Amino acid sequence: MAYKILVVDDDASIRAMFMRLLTHEGYEPVAAADVPAALHVLTQTAPDLLITDVRLDTYNGLHLIAMGPKPIPAIVLTGFADAGIEADARRLGAEYLVKPVSPATLCSVIARKLADAEHHGVFVCARRWPRTPVTTPIEVVVGNRPAHLIDVSEGGARLVVQHLVGAGLGAAATVVFPIADFSMTADVMWTRRQDDATWTCGVAVRDDARPEWRKILKELS
Repeated sequence: MAYKILVVDDDASIRAMFMRLLTHEGYEPVAAADVPAALHVLTQTAPDLLITDVRLDTYNGLHLIAMGPKPIPAIVLTGFADAGIEADARRLGAEYLVKPVSPATLCSVIARKLADAEHHGVFVCARRWPRTPVTTPIEVVVGNRPAHLIDVSEGGARLVVQHLVGAGLGAAATVVFPIADFSMTADVMWTRRQDDATWTCGVAVRDDARPEWRKILKELS
């Protein structure tokens, strides 16, 4: 499942730009124009990361980090450098960026904040199966593209896929394990660009492939 990211900005054009960028990068974006609407989203849909402007009408974007129903990784974006606000943001655990910020820089910070949050267990309760890192390089083929495993679980795997261009893999892909003479059709849950020639993706194992997939897991354990 793609990470859900809440974008809060009172400028409609900026919200639309973020929605396009995040969708293209494989995330599930949600937008809000003000603090009350954003607090409703935080309470009702539990996004995985917050991106917020500082100046939001009579509110301060930092209120969302402090008042949210649970801790959330956050990135504070502002057009005005302010040492005091930056210190407050960092005390709350947020990244502080001054506009303009390039898409590449923002995507890098998003990936790092999500990875840090996952490492520290922020998303543990939302996961049905624990992930097991793959320490020995295991080469696979996704579609017709070379790839290798990052980690695996009862439900699926994360992979690095080479030379993935355009919109991504689509809704499903054939994953081939040459060492086990096994292939399966898996559902592609999300894709995320690392650079021009490399993407990461998450795939979910279908029910009909679970018996063979469990054999793969045993060989990897």
